[in-house]
Amino acid sequence: MKVEDSGMPEEQYWNSLFNIEGILSWLNLSQNSKIVEIGCGYGTFTIPIAAIAQKSFILAFDIEPEMISATRKNLVTFGLTNAECVCRDILAHGTGLSSESVALVLLFNILHFNEKRVLLQEASRILKSGGIAAILHWRKDIPTPRGPDIALRPDKEQIMSASEGLNLRLHGDSKVLEPYHWGIQLIKGS
Repeated sequence: MKVEDSGMPEEQYWNSLFNIEGILSWLNLSQNSKIVEIGCGYGTFTIPIAAIAQKSFILAFDIEPEMISATRKNLVTFGLTNAECVCRDILAHGTGLSSESVALVLLFNILHFNEKRVLLQEASRILKSGGIAAILHWRKDIPTPRGPDIALRPDKEQIMSASEGLNLRLHGDSKVLEPYHWGIQLIKGS
């Protein structure tokens, strides 16, 4: 099932809407990790993460075959071999990964729908104890050049409510990730 109010603009324009370096710093990536990105798009984050965390393995999912093709092409262009792209409807079928097998799950610009708990539940299931679910979304407090309707954009309270009972708790605090996004990290376990 495709998330409502989705759709991708041209790649170069899309990538210009993020402070990629600042977001990567916020992620505090480590080597030798298994990372899952749900909704990889063009590989806006898959590519730089694969380049920085070269001893890690990134599994990038998207429901759109065109996005998977674009990300694969970008991986080849940059000579990156530590990532794999999978076309899959995560809402309908989950990731298919083993429980407690992943260190980091990225849920970027994807939780703007009523059933966000489904993705958070899958993230919790596949995360190892101490693993992080990193959530990034369009800000609600300012106009942005893209993104879903402001009423659909999740805030911290909605994320925390949707993750209740999933063994995920706040890791640090939410953070504005200029220019147009904010992020929150949830850690698995007590």
